[in-house]
Amino acid sequence: MASRRVRGSGVVRGLAVVAGCALLVGCGGSGASAPRAHASGEPLAERVCNGARQAAAKALGSPLSARIVNPAAASLQCLLTGRQVQVTVGSQAGPRAYTEFDTETSHQEQVFGNGGVHDPAQFPVAITVPGSVVAVWIPAQMLLVATNAELYGGGAYVTVAVTGRAAPAKIALRVATAAARATFAAHPNGP
Repeated sequence: MASRRVRGSGVVRGLAVVAGCALLVGCGGSGASAPRAHASGEPLAERVCNGARQAAAKALGSPLSARIVNPAAASLQCLLTGRQVQVTVGSQAGPRAYTEFDTETSHQEQVFGNGGVHDPAQFPVAITVPGSVVAVWIPAQMLLVATNAELYGGGAYVTVAVTGRAAPAKIALRVATAAARATFAAHPNGP
């Protein structure tokens, strides 16, 4: 009888451990800063950076190489380099994506708008980027800022800066839009 009790409590203990593990797996999820693999098995940073590189190179009409500066989903950064051009792609997945976008654009408007140092080239211009909810282009910085998040939801906050002699403003906008579109297509919406 004593052996039956031990065996029975061992089974109960084993089931409790299995149930606990199942809860941890089901509830734990992966953190926003942990790189995630896609169904294809390609890690998030590689998928985002390679997608952005291909799209930007096509828009530029010239090959680009990609280097992952930071692979974390919450602060992913890629550096795309070509002959006389550099494209920096940043993407932050998380619940503050819209807030990040709103803060950046509000500061630009306050500092360079009518109430501040009036510089129309620094003022954000609304543009359309497929995959985003809202996007702007800051001509003086050749900087695209966009998000696919709603005001109170998670998503991705994306920035694309284009520099170099091979990228006049019109081409820079086309390259930045292509890189941002590819980033939104490859990036998860965050936690």
